[in-house]
Amino acid sequence: MNSTGREILSSPDPQSHIVYAYNDDSQLTEAVCLFAAAGIRKIESVLLILSDRHYHSVREFLEQDGFDLEELESTGHLLFYDARGLLSSFLFDGILDELKFKMVVGALIEKAKGGNKRRKNRQVRVFGEMVDLILKLHPKTTERLEQLWNDVIAQHSVPLLCAYSLSGPQDALPSGIHSCHSHALA
Repeated sequence: MNSTGREILSSPDPQSHIVYAYNDDSQLTEAVCLFAAAGIRKIESVLLILSDRHYHSVREFLEQDGFDLEELESTGHLLFYDARGLLSSFLFDGILDELKFKMVVGALIEKAKGGNKRRKNRQVRVFGEMVDLILKLHPKTTERLEQLWNDVIAQHSVPLLCAYSLSGPQDALPSGIHSCHSHALA
């Protein structure tokens, strides 16, 4: 990743919607951990909505970077959620319950803002890969989910990093999805 991409991940604008298209899982782990580590060092809360595929590698990378994950989780500075499980709470047979999405994700962000009672309303940054889990089966729903994320970003003033795997036959993001983002990294 180039220096501009690293800067965007390290210091995103409060209402950034960043998309990272990757070909290799290790690239994604590195990008997510750069995003998360920079937030943790700035005493922000970091909300990671991960697939099973990346959960362990991200945890391992952050631990190797010297972070005490148990301490960060207990103080609310680092929150992990299962992308597939969260997705199933507002997506049914490819149909998106938009109100429920905003309520569920908004509640997670509000929890992250006040996780430590001594420090309410801290800045939160979010990584999510729910969109990648549904793109191949439901491309229009994925585009709508990205649009809803923009509403959540504006309402809660949080930067969001989302990721899409380009492995397999897909070598680029559909233009409708690409246009939902403020920044694109590769």
